[in-house]
Amino acid sequence: MTKKEMEQVKEALVALVGAPMRTFDRSGAMLFLNFGDYVDVNGIVVREASGAIMRDEAGNALHEKSKRGMYALSSLCSMRFTCGNDVIFAGSDMFLPTENLANVEGFNGSNFDWQTPGNTLFDDLLRKHFRGDFSEYVVKSVKVGRFGDLTIGFENDFVLEFFADGSGHSENWRFGMTNSTDSLIVTSKGIISETD
Repeated sequence: MTKKEMEQVKEALVALVGAPMRTFDRSGAMLFLNFGDYVDVNGIVVREASGAIMRDEAGNALHEKSKRGMYALSSLCSMRFTCGNDVIFAGSDMFLPTENLANVEGFNGSNFDWQTPGNTLFDDLLRKHFRGDFSEYVVKSVKVGRFGDLTIGFENDFVLEFFADGSGHSENWRFGMTNSTDSLIVTSKGIISETD
């Protein structure tokens, strides 16, 4: 990645500094994260009313699943989530069964379906660590490496790291506005700005 590209990526990601993480999820091996103010499906910032009910611009209550942060980050590359000297969970945990599933009599690892949400050690660790509450995870810093590695530091000393693990122009991670079709795509060789 050129210095100019690194600066372009850093300039885009500066929007995350001071923004809370809102969601952390997966579909297959792809991770999806949202940060910043909550927005509705039209990209309009929603507000919290008393009792933490999220409402759209017209005052209508939003369903829990429709809440998303303003900024979207998705990743296909290797990752780990750490605090101090501890790895809390990592990308390879997606390919291991939950402890409960592995302890079922007759469990056959060769037939293990890691793509089904909830079946993996990753899913278990994600659920146990966050317990559905991301409010303590406010972005403190963002760093980009010359190969497209991304490090997000949080105010509570947790760190989320993405490692660009492709040698060519394959996508490692992408960043953009949640409701936009324009994304900044980061590869090990550089960046691509794509409008779908």
